[in-house]
Amino acid sequence: MSVLEMVLATAVVLLTAALGGCLLALRRSRAQVVRLEATQQRTAPRSPKALRVAGRAARVVAQSAAHVREHGVTSLVTSSIEDLTRWAAESRAAIAEVTAPDGTVTVLFSDIEGSTELNVRLGDRAWVGLLAEHDKLARAVIARRRGRVVKSQGDGFMVVFRHPADALRAGWEIHRGLASARGRLRSTPISVRIGVHRGVVVARDGDFFGRNVALAARVAAQAGGGETLVSDELREALLDSTEFVFSEPREATLKGFAGPQTLWLVDEVVDDHEEDARSRRPRLSRPRRG
Repeated sequence: MSVLEMVLATAVVLLTAALGGCLLALRRSRAQVVRLEATQQRTAPRSPKALRVAGRAARVVAQSAAHVREHGVTSLVTSSIEDLTRWAAESRAAIAEVTAPDGTVTVLFSDIEGSTELNVRLGDRAWVGLLAEHDKLARAVIARRRGRVVKSQGDGFMVVFRHPADALRAGWEIHRGLASARGRLRSTPISVRIGVHRGVVVARDGDFFGRNVALAARVAAQAGGGETLVSDELREALLDSTEFVFSEPREATLKGFAGPQTLWLVDEVVDDHEEDARSRRPRLSRPRRG
C-alpha cells in the first residue's frame, strides 16, 4: 500500500467515526427538539414564533438524518475523500516542478543581516524603499536561475530549486548584485545571509515543510553577511562539479538537530556568463576554396 493510499484509508476511518458520532448527535438533537416543541405547546400555546423556530429546527434535523439514511455515510465522506485526493495530487504536482531526478528539492533561505537595527536607524519609510530594491534584485536573480519563491519573510526569502547548482549560482549572484548595486542599495549597503540544503520535502497549499526545510533555515542562521553556507549533503551533490569552490568546513550545532553538523562556505563560483555567450554565438562555416 502506497503512502497516499494509507493516508486516504486512515482519513476514511476517521471521517466514518466522526460521522457516526454526528448521526448519534442528530438523533439526540431531534428528540430534544420534539420534546421542546411539545413543552412549548403545553406551556406557551400563544407563542407561534417559538413554535415556528422549533419546527424549522426539527425539519433541519429530520432532513439531515433522512439524507444519511437514503444515501448512506459514503455520500457524506465522498466529498472529503475527493478533497484529500485533490490535495495529494496538487502536492505531488507542486513538488514535481522543483524535484531533481533523485527525488530531492534544494531549499534556499536568505535574510538581511542586521535588518532590525537598520530599520530603526533608517525609519520605516526609508527601510521599505530599501527593502523593495533588495526584493527586486533578488527576485530577478531567482527567476533567472529557475528558482521558485515559496514565500517572502519580511527581509528575506524561502526559495526552492530543482538543481543545487542553480541555488548556489543564485546566492552568489545576489551577493554580487548587492555589492555592485546603485541607488538606495549603494547609499545604504546591505548584505544577506544565505543557507542552502537539499532533501525530500512535503508540500501543501503552495508551501513546503519537513525536516529538510527546517535544516536549510538553520544553516542560513549560521551564515554571516555576504556568505552562502551549504549543508554537507548539498556539497556532496556537487563534488563532481568544477564550478564551485568551498572553503574549509565548519562544525555547528543546529537547534533541533542532534549532534554537530558539517557546513561549507561557498568560496567561489565560476562565472558562466562568458560560456553562455559563446554557446549563443552562431557558428560560421569556413569559405570553400575554389
